[in-house]
Amino acid sequence: MKKFDLKSFAAGLLIGTLGITTAFAAAGILSADLCDTKVTLKGAPLSLNHPLISVTMEDGQEPKLYMPADELLTSLGYTLHYDNGKNTVDLLPGNASLPDAVSYGNGDSVIALANRPEQRNIAESGAFQAEDNQTLILEITSDIKGGSVDFFLFDPNGKEQHIVIESSDIVKEIPLEKGLWKYNCSGIFKEGGNVKLIGTIR
Repeated sequence: MKKFDLKSFAAGLLIGTLGITTAFAAAGILSADLCDTKVTLKGAPLSLNHPLISVTMEDGQEPKLYMPADELLTSLGYTLHYDNGKNTVDLLPGNASLPDAVSYGNGDSVIALANRPEQRNIAESGAFQAEDNQTLILEITSDIKGGSVDFFLFDPNGKEQHIVIESSDIVKEIPLEKGLWKYNCSGIFKEGGNVKLIGTIR
């Protein structure tokens, strides 16, 4: 297969049960073929469960590679939620920007959560990548009353840590291991209105 210029890569959603031909039929695409091109993340090999797809347009443009966006974005610290009814994909970042903002070991923020003004609830989730021998510094500030907020942190093996947030500030140091860490924060309260979670890796 022809060697592709990295600048021609296009991150696309993996074609599912519709099939390649059916999904691309109305898009002016001449052909779509599975591709064995290797992908690296910051120089390290990235193992994907689904193959890349080489797409050639009818207008004769250079072939482009379409990648499984769900796997790639998860590797970058994002959680994806697909709403079939609204036909939307919601990206929930574990950090504010793409991987250039993540410089492991320098105290960079990987969790930044807060309830919206005037709302007495919070429902957020996300994920981040960690390396061995790093520590997550989780700083929680809260003045909520008449309820509680639950924060769940899942290590790369799925083991859960649960923190109940009430009307007090909390600082926790959590040892990390290499892999993808996921988190979920949700709760409803009656008064107060300020709950904020900041997590940094050191």
